[in-house]
Amino acid sequence: MSGFKNNILVLTTEFPPGPGGIGNHGYNLSRFLNMAGFQMTVITSSDFTDEESERIFDSQQNFRIVRFKRYNNRIKTYRKRIKIISDEVKKNDFTHIIFSGRFSLYASLFLKKNKKDIKFIAIAHGGDINAVNTAEKYFVRKALSSMDLIIPVSKYSASKLPVGKDTSKIRVIPNGFDFDNAGELNIKKREVLTRDPVLVTVGTIWPRKGHHNVLNSLNQILQMYPDAKYNIAGRQADTSEIDKYLKDECLKKHINIFGQVTNKKLHEILDESDIFIMLSESQSSGDFEGFGIAVIEANYFGLPAIGSLNSGLEDAISDGVSGILVNPGNPEEVTQAVKMIKEDYEGFSFRARDWAEKHHWSKIVKIYSEAINQLN
Repeated sequence: MSGFKNNILVLTTEFPPGPGGIGNHGYNLSRFLNMAGFQMTVITSSDFTDEESERIFDSQQNFRIVRFKRYNNRIKTYRKRIKIISDEVKKNDFTHIIFSGRFSLYASLFLKKNKKDIKFIAIAHGGDINAVNTAEKYFVRKALSSMDLIIPVSKYSASKLPVGKDTSKIRVIPNGFDFDNAGELNIKKREVLTRDPVLVTVGTIWPRKGHHNVLNSLNQILQMYPDAKYNIAGRQADTSEIDKYLKDECLKKHINIFGQVTNKKLHEILDESDIFIMLSESQSSGDFEGFGIAVIEANYFGLPAIGSLNSGLEDAISDGVSGILVNPGNPEEVTQAVKMIKEDYEGFSFRARDWAEKHHWSKIVKIYSEAINQLN
């Protein structure tokens, strides 16, 4: 640990090169804390990728990454994971452990804060801290009660914490964004929008992300803008809510589904789009949109955003500044938001880019560093 004041373990349920907002957060948190002088180790599970991609990705990092294997037997999988975590904690002189994702919270219950006085920090995203199952709710509450610091990624996430009235160990820190090749990106200046708008959603296709709410509004948007398009980038996990729209002959010619894409392709899609839209909705399972990193990434490309009220998107979008917040189930409201942005597109685009700059990880990491050092 020579040269490092703090030796931090990040335990996260997702990590690149696999997709996912929790993984995006965990990667940039680890990378920027490392650049800020913290010794970092990551233990993670990573799905929807392959071992060769993981090997290449890991070799490019300046911190150690330990990856779980997934077995056919779930009990064996969890038992092996707990052993790996316990062994790493015993072998290394960690000063802090950051838990991100529900399994990570559960894993904290198997670790003891021994005489080393390791500080426990939980990142509160969305459904990971809002369990509805009685047993899961109990374990989440128990895990959170053992934390020295809980960091919700939005005020909305903070409102869902099952930790009672004690807010002394809660500190909201918004998500940040960064692109590995940001210096190489040629971000075009966006001026008056003369064409019918191209909307874009980036995120896994499943009910919580609310693609169906956008598609439900698309007919009304097309009445105002007959040549409007809707781009969708993200892994197709559950298309049950959007299938009926994709079968609509009048709609489907306006929809482009790209699937899971590389960062290079994603940047091309954002560059060719005009307005980012994410009409997320909370699920009966307790899952909800904790923040929406993809919003800030799109803002960096100059795309204003439309997002859902009563979600973590309220922190990701500065209403009337970087975009507009709407009732996701109200097509008229959604259409009016598109109209308002198009009519002041240059202004919204400029303010969206400025809003993104305030959320760059080089700025967000300073807040994390301060919070971590205050625990020492």
